[in-house]
Amino acid sequence: MKKILFVFALAAVVLTGCNKKSLPPVAEPSWYTNTTYFAEKNGLYSELPVYPKNIVMVGDDYIDRGLWNEFYGDTTVKNRGITYDATDHVLYRIDRIAKQKPGKIFVSAGLNDLLHGTAVDTIVANVKHIFTRVSKLSPETKCYYMNIVLSPVLNEEQKAAGAKVNEAIHEYAKGGAFECIDVNAALQQGIEDGRFSWDGGKLLNGAGYSALAKAIERQIGKPALNLPDDREYPLEVSDYYKHRVSMLRSLPKEKGRIVMLGNSLTNNAPWPELFPLGYIVNRGISGDVVDGVHQRIDMFEGTKPDKFFLMTGTNDFVNDPEVSALKVWERFESLIKDIREQYPTTWLYVQSILPMNPKSPYYAGFNEKAAEVNKLLDAGKERYSYVYLDIASLVSDGNGDLKDECTCDGIHLSATGYFIWSAELAKGLRMMQNLDPTEMLFEKN
Repeated sequence: MKKILFVFALAAVVLTGCNKKSLPPVAEPSWYTNTTYFAEKNGLYSELPVYPKNIVMVGDDYIDRGLWNEFYGDTTVKNRGITYDATDHVLYRIDRIAKQKPGKIFVSAGLNDLLHGTAVDTIVANVKHIFTRVSKLSPETKCYYMNIVLSPVLNEEQKAAGAKVNEAIHEYAKGGAFECIDVNAALQQGIEDGRFSWDGGKLLNGAGYSALAKAIERQIGKPALNLPDDREYPLEVSDYYKHRVSMLRSLPKEKGRIVMLGNSLTNNAPWPELFPLGYIVNRGISGDVVDGVHQRIDMFEGTKPDKFFLMTGTNDFVNDPEVSALKVWERFESLIKDIREQYPTTWLYVQSILPMNPKSPYYAGFNEKAAEVNKLLDAGKERYSYVYLDIASLVSDGNGDLKDECTCDGIHLSATGYFIWSAELAKGLRMMQNLDPTEMLFEKN
């Protein structure tokens, strides 16, 4: 993908490589747990810059799902995690990060190797190779390895292999190539007794991420700010939803934020990097539905957000192909009414449901229903005082389908799709803070 110059109202991001030093390339991994997700995330990361003072979190599920910049209140902390990654995958993509000479790199990888059946010696060799390449490409970068958490997602044989990996890497790290951090000691017991995870450790909840962030705060150089603050919600959307809400509620409550609110299309985007202004937060949850968003708007009580950017509705149709467009609109209408009542001074931008591409297994009949809901969302903007943004038309081809270049799997967005969406959000004063809500009228003309 061509390198992109992306200009915002108050910030510019120049996407370039930073170091001409090269090593023999690493072969692409021979296996993926989820090929399209890797392509989506890796493609997006390849277009985002890393700067010399950045702290870069690289690795698998725990890294990907964490909001590291908010854990430490530091926008220089960058997330380069990809769920399902193994050491092969981190090794494959570490050069691009190291060449940009970040201040620190934290690596978490190995669990998915064990689940895949990779041999202990191979895992250890890959970890060593990762840090050897970082050392050669950026000798000033401080490196840290977060060891494998031996959680119940592993069987006894896999746990034994993981213990051997942890021991071997711990011994190797004594030579000074990198520091090995024993996050297993910080998390394993809490996962086993249900305090840090509710699914055996596949996902971490707010308490789990609080413990993990605390375990590495010395190496990060800043205190962890996230603290558990759970509550039960009547609609149990999914295990991921429950864990993600728990993590989101653990984050510091700050006023005056621009909040990106929605499902996986929002969840998977690095909004603080697309708009590096310091006050944009990601509150998307993969798999979320309109009613799932509705029941969690309570988490903003007392914070008085400046703006909500809402995009949801896709999974209402995915989960129930028989549901009508009118029924989904009614869910939207209830949500929008409550947002307007509870947050009367907050700007509300309601964004269209995006179409799907034929490669999606949920494609049949989806785009027609989504278009019906979008017409109703557009028609309701004056009645309920929100701004409607037609993002769908920007990423659609002549047939009304999601453009091939905007997606990897037919439903989620590629880097190209996210840059098109972000360019629309960057127009005018949309991403600015502290504007009079009555000035929303200019968006309606």
